[in-house]
Amino acid sequence: MLTSFASSRSFHATGQHSSPEKDYYKILGVPKDASQDDIKKAFHSLAKKYHPDTNRGNTAAKRTFQEIRDAYETLRDPSKREQYDMLFYRGSEANSTGGGMGFDGAYQDPFSGFHKQGHKPFAEFYRQNNGPFSSNFYKIFSEVFEQDVDVRANDIEVEVDLSFREAVKGCIKQVPFSAKNLCDSCDGRGYLANAKMYVCPSCKGAGRITRYPFTSTCTSCRGFGKVIKDYCLTCKGSGVVDGMKYVKVTIPAGVDSGDTIHVPEAGHSGGHGALPGSLYIKLQVASDPLFVRDGADIHVDKKISFTQAMLGGKVEVPTLDGTAEVKIPKGVQPGQVIVLRGKGLPNQAGYLGDQYVRFRVHFPSMVNERQRALLEEFAVEETTKEQNSFAAGNWLYQQLSTG
Repeated sequence: MLTSFASSRSFHATGQHSSPEKDYYKILGVPKDASQDDIKKAFHSLAKKYHPDTNRGNTAAKRTFQEIRDAYETLRDPSKREQYDMLFYRGSEANSTGGGMGFDGAYQDPFSGFHKQGHKPFAEFYRQNNGPFSSNFYKIFSEVFEQDVDVRANDIEVEVDLSFREAVKGCIKQVPFSAKNLCDSCDGRGYLANAKMYVCPSCKGAGRITRYPFTSTCTSCRGFGKVIKDYCLTCKGSGVVDGMKYVKVTIPAGVDSGDTIHVPEAGHSGGHGALPGSLYIKLQVASDPLFVRDGADIHVDKKISFTQAMLGGKVEVPTLDGTAEVKIPKGVQPGQVIVLRGKGLPNQAGYLGDQYVRFRVHFPSMVNERQRALLEEFAVEETTKEQNSFAAGNWLYQQLSTG
């Protein structure tokens, strides 16, 4: 059973405090001199209206339900009610007259800030220091002060394969996956709408369990004061059934393998008013036969002829958007790289990466007679040039050596 806890508020007349800020009589809709029966009837009527089971996903209703529980817990106890009346009404009079009775500051709930999700100062202190109280006290303390958070169903993680082009340009994917879905028979309640309700045997209908000196929400009825014995047969009372979910998700341009897309409240559904979990989509991008990716940059090889390498020219190079005309520098060397700025993928900052073009020079394996003659003539000139260069260098060396 999914369970949430809420703390009971305590008021102390020590220190510099004024009256409590909330009028519990107004919250329950009863006069100050209301009887215990009137208070109890008002509580059950409002609790039924604002209970999380009938207001799934409604955070405002949840806050109202908590206020109703806090008000009832205080006013149903004669000693707490007397102390509350003293603080609220006498404190209000003191404030209206500019002070008095030792209450001259804004009232601060002594437990404010302890119930926020993820904020657990007491639990952390006792966990780290192994005390000063017993483990039983820590368990009670945790239930009272640490558990007033939204109950969520489990998250789901799935993998989605993308082609290189889908990752480059972005796309829309329909993602199917197995998940817990709300039961159609009971709408996620775990029981049918006409199911008979009984007074909770654990809390005797109060919705709260007292373990001195603290009071917490009853785990059997989750604060409602009543339980249902005849659960939904379809979901066996869980409120959820196994099934499939389908989520349409927009994949942004420039994603890479290992990137994860978070889809809130698209995971497992939660019965009994619990919020759905999240869906985490882990992406796997396929490689491309032409482009090699390095983050937001891409690399591509371009084959050119021997004469193009020697004489220079222009050539068409494939890009992510089609083709681009690239100038070949005269005398380009095999493996030499030029950069096309802004022709890569978008990075996380929204800027485009670059494209690196590496030239692969193709040397012919066979030549005709005329080509051979021209190459031999070229070779002779190259040899003569090298010899003249060597001779000039040797003469300069001799001149420098002899002074």
